[in-house]
Amino acid sequence: MFQSVVAKAGAVAVVLVCTYALIAGSWRERFAGFIYLTSYLIVLGFQVSSPLYMLTADALCIPAFFIANWKSRHPWPRWALAGQIFSVSFDIAALFVNQINRWTFSAVESAVGWGVLLAILIGTIAYRGERRTMKAERQAS
Repeated sequence: MFQSVVAKAGAVAVVLVCTYALIAGSWRERFAGFIYLTSYLIVLGFQVSSPLYMLTADALCIPAFFIANWKSRHPWPRWALAGQIFSVSFDIAALFVNQINRWTFSAVESAVGWGVLLAILIGTIAYRGERRTMKAERQAS
């Protein structure tokens, strides 16, 4: 699974961003980071990039991102949820349409995965900024 430098960099990015979300985020970022990391580990456990296995792992994230999105004033859970919905719909299309080649499937799944990971990272950074601002306001008053 980690034969290329790009795959290794992706694995490091997933672990770093999800760990950062677990340490520095609110409950939304922590929950999303935990579920995304768990989903990534499930895909690694299957050791295959089949649409059925990817569908299983991606479908686990949709309810989690929906919960994180519930009554959130932040846009990042919507981005993550939209990315996961697109990923699941592409997985379903790949299951039923035989013309999607393996490289296209991997490229789309990777691009959507990076997008969802970026949404989690943006949410964590935004929460850290809010927390710092609130702390500075408390100290100033």
